Amino acid sequence: MNKYIIHIVSHTHWDREWYLPYKTMRLRLVDMMDTLLGIMDSDSDYRYFTLDGQTVVLEDYLEIRPQMREKLRNYIKDGRILVGPWYTLPDEFLVSAEALIRNLLLGHRIASDFGRVMEIGYLPDMFGHISQLPQILCGFGISTAVLWRGISGKRAEYLLQGPDGSEVFLCRLEPERGYSNGHDILRQ
Repeated sequence: MNKYIIHIVSHTHWDREWYLPYKTMRLRLVDMMDTLLGIMDSDSDYRYFTLDGQTVVLEDYLEIRPQMREKLRNYIKDGRILVGPWYTLPDEFLVSAEALIRNLLLGHRIASDFGRVMEIGYLPDMFGHISQLPQILCGFGISTAVLWRGISGKRAEYLLQGPDGSEVFLCRLEPERGYSNGHDILRQ
Protein backbone atom coordinates (compact mmCIF):
# COMPACT_ATOMS: atom_id res chain seq x y z
CA MET A 1 0.00 0.00 0.00
CA ASN A 2 1.27 3.48 -0.87
CA LYS A 3 1.65 5.98 1.92
CA TYR A 4 0.73 9.57 1.34
CA ILE A 5 1.34 12.67 3.37
CA ILE A 6 -1.63 14.99 3.41
CA HIS A 7 -1.36 18.55 4.68
CA ILE A 8 -4.56 20.15 5.87
CA VAL A 9 -4.36 23.87 6.50
CA SER A 10 -7.41 25.16 8.29
CA HIS A 11 -8.80 28.44 7.08
CA THR A 12 -11.81 30.65 6.85
CA HIS A 13 -13.27 32.37 3.86
CA TRP A 14 -14.51 35.63 5.30
CA ASP A 15 -17.12 37.76 3.57
CA ARG A 16 -17.55 40.89 5.70
CA GLU A 17 -20.91 41.56 4.13
CA TRP A 18 -22.60 39.21 1.77
CA TYR A 19 -25.93 37.72 2.72
CA LEU A 20 -26.00 39.18 6.24
CA PRO A 21 -25.30 42.71 7.51
CA TYR A 22 -21.78 43.65 8.59
CA LYS A 23 -22.62 43.79 12.31
CA THR A 24 -24.05 40.27 12.23
CA MET A 25 -21.03 38.96 10.34
CA ARG A 26 -18.66 40.70 12.75
CA LEU A 27 -20.26 38.90 15.70
CA ARG A 28 -19.69 35.64 13.84
CA LEU A 29 -16.08 36.70 13.27
CA VAL A 30 -15.60 37.37 16.98
CA ASP A 31 -16.99 33.92 17.83
CA MET A 32 -14.78 32.26 15.23
CA MET A 33 -11.64 34.13 16.35
CA ASP A 34 -12.30 33.44 20.05
CA THR A 35 -12.68 29.74 19.23
CA LEU A 36 -9.55 29.74 17.06
CA LEU A 37 -7.40 31.41 19.72
CA GLY A 38 -8.75 29.01 22.34
CA ILE A 39 -7.81 26.02 20.18
CA MET A 40 -4.35 27.42 19.51
CA ASP A 41 -3.85 28.06 23.23
CA SER A 42 -4.77 24.50 24.15
CA ASP A 43 -3.41 22.46 21.21
CA SER A 44 0.15 23.04 20.00
CA ASP A 45 -0.44 20.46 17.24
CA TYR A 46 -2.95 22.84 15.66
CA ARG A 47 -0.17 24.50 13.74
CA TYR A 48 -1.62 26.75 11.03
CA PHE A 49 -4.69 28.77 10.20
CA THR A 50 -5.11 30.93 7.10
CA LEU A 51 -7.16 34.04 7.78
CA ASP A 52 -8.46 34.35 4.21
CA GLY A 53 -5.57 36.35 2.77
CA GLN A 54 -6.84 39.62 4.21
CA THR A 55 -6.05 41.82 7.20
CA VAL A 56 -9.27 43.79 7.65
CA VAL A 57 -10.51 40.90 9.80
CA LEU A 58 -7.85 41.80 12.38
CA GLU A 59 -9.26 45.31 12.68
CA ASP A 60 -12.84 44.05 12.84
CA TYR A 61 -11.98 41.55 15.59
CA LEU A 62 -9.82 43.89 17.65
CA GLU A 63 -12.48 46.62 17.68
CA ILE A 64 -14.50 44.20 19.83
CA ARG A 65 -11.61 42.38 21.57
CA PRO A 66 -8.73 44.90 21.86
CA GLN A 67 -7.27 42.90 24.75
CA MET A 68 -6.43 40.07 22.30
CA ARG A 69 -3.96 42.14 20.23
CA GLU A 70 -0.75 40.72 21.75
CA LYS A 71 -1.97 37.13 21.65
CA LEU A 72 -2.97 37.57 18.02
CA ARG A 73 0.33 39.28 17.21
CA ASN A 74 2.29 36.39 18.76
CA TYR A 75 0.44 33.75 16.74
CA ILE A 76 0.91 35.76 13.54
CA LYS A 77 4.59 36.46 14.24
CA ASP A 78 5.14 32.74 14.94
CA GLY A 79 3.50 31.86 11.60
CA ARG A 80 0.60 29.96 13.14
CA ILE A 81 -2.03 32.41 11.92
CA LEU A 82 -1.36 33.49 8.34
CA VAL A 83 -2.60 36.95 7.35
CA GLY A 84 -2.38 39.18 4.29
CA PRO A 85 -1.19 40.03 1.77
CA TRP A 86 -4.46 41.86 1.02
CA TYR A 87 -6.34 44.39 3.13
CA THR A 88 -9.63 43.08 1.72
CA LEU A 89 -10.08 40.43 -0.95
CA PRO A 90 -10.71 42.46 -4.10
CA ASP A 91 -12.93 41.92 -7.08
CA GLU A 92 -10.23 42.50 -9.66
CA PHE A 93 -12.63 43.69 -12.36
CA LEU A 94 -14.42 46.29 -10.25
CA VAL A 95 -11.39 48.29 -9.16
CA SER A 96 -8.41 49.87 -10.87
CA ALA A 97 -4.86 48.49 -10.86
CA GLU A 98 -3.94 51.35 -8.53
CA ALA A 99 -6.65 50.25 -6.08
CA LEU A 100 -5.27 46.68 -6.15
CA ILE A 101 -1.77 47.96 -5.44
CA ARG A 102 -2.96 50.22 -2.61
CA ASN A 103 -4.95 47.29 -1.20
CA LEU A 104 -1.76 45.18 -1.15
CA LEU A 105 0.27 48.04 0.34
CA LEU A 106 -2.19 48.45 3.20
CA GLY A 107 -2.51 44.69 3.74
CA HIS A 108 1.28 44.33 3.84
CA ARG A 109 1.63 47.21 6.28
CA ILE A 110 -0.94 45.81 8.70
CA ALA A 111 0.36 42.23 8.46
CA SER A 112 3.93 43.49 8.98
CA ASP A 113 2.80 45.39 12.06
CA PHE A 114 1.56 42.05 13.39
CA GLY A 115 4.88 40.38 12.61
CA ARG A 116 4.49 38.50 9.33
CA VAL A 117 2.90 38.74 5.88
CA MET A 118 1.62 35.61 4.14
CA GLU A 119 3.57 35.64 0.90
CA ILE A 120 0.91 33.94 -1.18
CA GLY A 121 -1.49 35.73 -3.50
CA TYR A 122 -4.62 34.22 -1.97
CA LEU A 123 -7.68 34.98 -4.14
CA PRO A 124 -10.08 32.08 -3.67
CA ASP A 125 -13.44 33.56 -4.55
CA MET A 126 -12.94 35.91 -7.50
CA PHE A 127 -14.96 35.20 -10.61
CA GLY A 128 -12.10 36.09 -12.91
CA HIS A 129 -8.63 37.55 -12.90
CA ILE A 130 -6.99 40.42 -14.71
CA SER A 131 -4.05 39.66 -16.98
CA GLN A 132 -1.81 41.95 -14.90
CA LEU A 133 -2.29 39.88 -11.72
CA PRO A 134 1.13 38.16 -12.03
CA GLN A 135 2.83 41.52 -12.57
CA ILE A 136 1.13 43.07 -9.53
CA LEU A 137 1.88 40.08 -7.29
CA CYS A 138 5.50 39.88 -8.45
CA GLY A 139 5.86 43.58 -7.66
CA PHE A 140 5.25 42.62 -4.02
CA GLY A 141 7.66 39.68 -4.11
CA ILE A 142 4.80 37.18 -4.33
CA SER A 143 5.65 34.28 -6.63
CA THR A 144 2.85 31.86 -5.66
CA ALA A 145 -0.92 32.27 -5.79
CA VAL A 146 -3.91 30.20 -4.70
CA LEU A 147 -7.08 30.67 -6.73
CA TRP A 148 -10.31 28.81 -7.18
CA ARG A 149 -12.79 30.48 -9.51
CA GLY A 150 -11.96 32.24 -12.72
CA ILE A 151 -9.55 29.61 -14.05
CA SER A 152 -10.52 27.39 -16.96
CA GLY A 153 -9.35 23.83 -17.40
CA LYS A 154 -9.00 21.01 -14.92
CA ARG A 155 -5.36 21.15 -13.83
CA ALA A 156 -4.44 21.91 -10.22
CA GLU A 157 -1.22 23.77 -11.02
CA TYR A 158 -0.45 26.42 -13.59
CA LEU A 159 2.24 28.89 -14.44
CA LEU A 160 0.35 32.15 -14.80
CA GLN A 161 2.09 34.68 -17.03
CA GLY A 162 1.29 38.37 -17.32
CA PRO A 163 1.64 40.43 -20.50
CA ASP A 164 4.98 41.80 -19.27
CA GLY A 165 6.40 38.26 -18.79
CA SER A 166 5.95 38.17 -14.99
CA GLU A 167 5.19 34.64 -13.81
CA VAL A 168 3.42 33.30 -10.75
CA PHE A 169 3.10 29.64 -9.81
CA LEU A 170 -0.62 29.05 -9.33
CA CYS A 171 -2.30 26.37 -7.24
CA ARG A 172 -5.97 25.99 -7.98
CA LEU A 173 -8.34 24.87 -5.28
CA GLU A 174 -10.36 21.78 -6.14
CA PRO A 175 -12.90 22.95 -8.75
CA GLU A 176 -16.02 21.31 -7.29
CA ARG A 177 -15.56 22.45 -3.69
CA GLY A 178 -13.15 25.36 -3.77
CA TYR A 179 -12.25 26.67 -0.35
CA SER A 180 -14.49 23.99 1.24
CA ASN A 181 -12.45 21.13 -0.18
CA GLY A 182 -11.84 19.37 3.15
CA HIS A 183 -15.08 20.05 4.98
CA ASP A 184 -16.32 16.45 4.77
CA ILE A 185 -13.02 14.59 4.64
CA LEU A 186 -13.84 12.51 7.72
CA ARG A 187 -17.11 11.33 6.17
CA GLN A 188 -15.46 9.92 3.05
